[in-house]
Amino acid sequence: MKVLWSKPDFQEDELNAAYASLQSYIGANGPNVEKLEKEFAQSVGSKYAIAVNNGTSALLVSLMCLREELGQDKTVGVPSFTFIASANSSQEIFDNVKLLECERDTWNLDPIKVPRDVDLLMAVDVGGLSCDYARLAELNLPIIGDSAESLGSTIDGKLVGTQADLHCFSLHRAKIVSCGEGGMITTNSEKYRDLARSFVNHGYCKDKRGYEYCHDNFGLNFRMSDVHASIARVQLKKLQQYVSHRNHIANIYKNELNGLVEFQSYENDRFKSNYFFFGALCKKRDRVINHMLSKNIEVKTWTSVHRQPIWYSSLNNLPNSDRISDEIVLLPIHNTITEQEIEYVIDSLKEVL
Repeated sequence: MKVLWSKPDFQEDELNAAYASLQSYIGANGPNVEKLEKEFAQSVGSKYAIAVNNGTSALLVSLMCLREELGQDKTVGVPSFTFIASANSSQEIFDNVKLLECERDTWNLDPIKVPRDVDLLMAVDVGGLSCDYARLAELNLPIIGDSAESLGSTIDGKLVGTQADLHCFSLHRAKIVSCGEGGMITTNSEKYRDLARSFVNHGYCKDKRGYEYCHDNFGLNFRMSDVHASIARVQLKKLQQYVSHRNHIANIYKNELNGLVEFQSYENDRFKSNYFFFGALCKKRDRVINHMLSKNIEVKTWTSVHRQPIWYSSLNNLPNSDRISDEIVLLPIHNTITEQEIEYVIDSLKEVL
């Protein structure tokens, strides 16, 4: 048996939607993009949503919105335990980036460890588990929520997507809702909405007429194609089904592996994860990885940004981020994984623990 770490769930509905889009509109900013933006905003409870071509573009555009307000000579606080796009995009838009420590249990940004010389935050919802945005808000800093992994997750019963100044979602092939490649920005700010729409589309003027080339911002082409939007619209309707399935699989992992490995966790029930990934901390990580691969089971690791060659610095003292990087094994979990496959993963893991 081969068990995949991730797998998009594209069925006949997605194929039909893509075919219909290709027959009616080729290009960006088509009718499906407009409909997706409205449906996505309704889904997460935000006033506005702006579609982009991938999750990293969502980060870049959101950072550009805050740069417009704050100026470029500012320092962005970014958790080191994140995918490198969070840090790279911040460095691209602002002059300084400070890599910050995560909490030991949640693996998310630790509000207590945010220094005073940080001007804004890139808060990352690691693995689908939301940051504690209420605690972060007490720091009185502008916040971008890197929610690439947390679509469908909740805080105090509310879906992630309105807690920060802007939230950035990914619709990459591995994400819980996918169109192959795509991203979304959500915000309740009309100002950020207008800036984002301009930055996404070459800096076009807000009120330009259809035949005009009028640019009042330095924007680029971050637009989503209509065919990608058509697929995302179908996928979005399945979000709660996917979240429910992933939670079911995660509970099986927890019940079977409790006491053998450590899991990501909060101390209370305010936070509900979509389980974009399921991470297990294993003391003999390399041995575990080799054994699982030998059993034809795809697993992954995750290395904190401060330990990446392009970012490496011996000045970073981030013991929680280091520990998780040394021990984490990301086990298979996706929208169509079966209980039979999970049982095989668990049995194989127990052989080596």
